[in-house]
Amino acid sequence: MKNNRILRELAPFLTALLLILLLIFLPFNVSPQYSKHQLNEFAADPGNRLNFIGYTAKSQAFSDPDYLPILGSSELEHTNPYHPTSFFTKYPSGYTPYLVGMPGTSPLTHFFYVNSVSNQLKDRKMVFIISPQWFTKKGIGEAAFQQFISKGEIYSWISSANPKDLSTQVIARRLLKFKGPTDDILISKSLHALEKGKAVNPGIKGLVLVSEQFWKKEDDLFSGISTFESSKKNKLHAADKLAKQLPGTQDDAVMREDALKIAIDAQNNNPFRINNRVWNKTIVSRWKNLKGFQNNVSYLNSPEYANFQALLELLAKNHNDVQFIIQPVNSDWVNYTGLSIPMLQEFSRKITYQLKSQGFNTVTDFTNKYNTPYFIGDTDHFGTIGWLDASLAIQKFMKAPPQSPKYHINNQKFMSKEWTNQTSGFNN
Repeated sequence: MKNNRILRELAPFLTALLLILLLIFLPFNVSPQYSKHQLNEFAADPGNRLNFIGYTAKSQAFSDPDYLPILGSSELEHTNPYHPTSFFTKYPSGYTPYLVGMPGTSPLTHFFYVNSVSNQLKDRKMVFIISPQWFTKKGIGEAAFQQFISKGEIYSWISSANPKDLSTQVIARRLLKFKGPTDDILISKSLHALEKGKAVNPGIKGLVLVSEQFWKKEDDLFSGISTFESSKKNKLHAADKLAKQLPGTQDDAVMREDALKIAIDAQNNNPFRINNRVWNKTIVSRWKNLKGFQNNVSYLNSPEYANFQALLELLAKNHNDVQFIIQPVNSDWVNYTGLSIPMLQEFSRKITYQLKSQGFNTVTDFTNKYNTPYFIGDTDHFGTIGWLDASLAIQKFMKAPPQSPKYHINNQKFMSKEWTNQTSGFNN
């Protein structure tokens, strides 16, 4: 009698548990099948955080070879007619840019993003826009980590991580510095094993695999929220409107003249040639207090170099043909705030050496465009001239026959403390 009462009390829990297990492991498909229009909306909306940390939308999108992943950060949200989404809408080239990144994303967040859909991204061309501002002394902070790296992505990485790989040990050690992973007992125990080069306990590994599947199914069930968010923001419609402002045919001289005219009209109410809207909204009230505030900033010493190296190893394993684009800064603003141009040029040499010495040879470096008027639209994001040159560079890269690069990954060097701390002596 007592046993029957216990069973009755446990019945709702056991039923719920059984339903969850069936949902995870039975082969029926609960994934929404997005239309091409919906995927295009996601592609034009880099600010959709749920898509960034989820699985369903990006998995479906990157299963379609028509989408070109363009990874970056806040610059992707700074649109104008020459931004890639608008540019390739007006001048179709056989692919659609899929924008991946927003303010706060970094090499570490992109490592987990790419890893979570690595099967869909194999043997693909990709574009990666590098921001020097990622490479600060402490690297990505706790808030950005919590916002842009999901537990599901970490489960996905743990499930296939090789404990003998140096990159696995380095990433595990890095994750243990953040609060989020250490609060999850499955992740925490896994990381403590992996950082020591040990295999994850089989029982823990089994639960990690279940948690990974649950993350994917959960994302399937709630991905409608992502669809609503992107349709509400209507970034695709906005990009289409911007595309209509472009010249009728792609003529470089005509486009450059048009881009300059747009920039002059939009960046004329302050001494730094910063976009008027950005100036009025975020800078005008405090700019007098910002003189010299970046005097001691350096991007030459950062844990992000090791995170970037882990991403490069992943891209190499995936046989990706990648174009890297390095952004410049606004020289007027930099001179006022004290950020060092020689330091930025040294950063360019350092990151370019890390790329080219390992076989990543397609590097479009705009660092020395800092003095080109209107190349930057505000302080450090592409303006119309910058996006024009970036879009043309992407177009050229995509027109070239696919390459099968011979990568020579050197984790011993580029994950070392010596490389993290090195500030000069880079030979490209």
